[in-house]
Amino acid sequence: MAVVSALLIVAVIAALAAALLGRQSAFIRITQDGQSRVQARWLLLGEVSAAQRLLRAEAVREPTTRLDGAWNRSFSRQASGQVAAEGGRLVSEITDEQGKFNLRNLVDRGRIDLAEAEVFTRLCAMVGVPQAPARSIMRRVIVSLGDVEASSADALPDAAPERAGKLAAALDLPPVLPRAAQAPRLRALEDLLAVPGVDAGVLARLAPFVTVLPQRTWINSNTASAELVAAGVSGLSLDRARAVLAARDRGQWFINRGDFTNRLQMPELEADEVRIGITSNWFRVASVLDTARTKFVQVALLHDDKNALPRVVWLREGV
Repeated sequence: MAVVSALLIVAVIAALAAALLGRQSAFIRITQDGQSRVQARWLLLGEVSAAQRLLRAEAVREPTTRLDGAWNRSFSRQASGQVAAEGGRLVSEITDEQGKFNLRNLVDRGRIDLAEAEVFTRLCAMVGVPQAPARSIMRRVIVSLGDVEASSADALPDAAPERAGKLAAALDLPPVLPRAAQAPRLRALEDLLAVPGVDAGVLARLAPFVTVLPQRTWINSNTASAELVAAGVSGLSLDRARAVLAARDRGQWFINRGDFTNRLQMPELEADEVRIGITSNWFRVASVLDTARTKFVQVALLHDDKNALPRVVWLREGV
């Protein structure tokens, strides 16, 4: 009995020791993960700072925003600190958000902007988004942003009331949206997944061409795709837009709005009717810290007024 009791005591002590060692190992892993997250956060914030300096230098060098700028090149570097020992590597890229259609444009001072709604409708048709989900998206955006006052210096006049009324009726909305009708504010393109009829496939088709920004914006002809340019100019074919932008990408950048409209070779088109410019003030910075164990992701939206260092509007982190 004495031997059995001794063996039982030894077994209990061994089990307790194993449990304590397991807890200690888990605590060490949690501590290491916490340290890695803190270092990753600071490293990724450094990528945003680098993007801010790069955009500021580009604004001083060139007043227009073009695809041949230094900002349009992804940059990669070896990470430092603890994550460097894990093979950590930083990769970042800057995207011109004004090379996309801004869903915020669908609303102007509480009313539906008919011209922008027509642009979005044409864009959806070109990229293969059916009419039903396209109308559902417009309704979601308009209901969400109907109470937002136009705060941009480039705010445009209200659409013709009778035509806007017809579109509102088609979307089952009043021409002027009451504040009580507001849905949760649309802040990111991923929020559209909650819209009936909009799935990951629809979002994948729209993602290269559509964005959500805090203010109304114009499309940048020096960075936009042929699909977006063709949608932005009524009567412009996709083939003609591709031909014009092919010349642009060979170095014939647009120097002003008049230059853009002249190259379209559409004599009936008035430059003032085209909501397409040559520069950009909104950029998205996406950074990834890739380590042996996991990936840290950070996305930031920058507003560049061309007068000072770009301002961080929002910043999101993920793993």
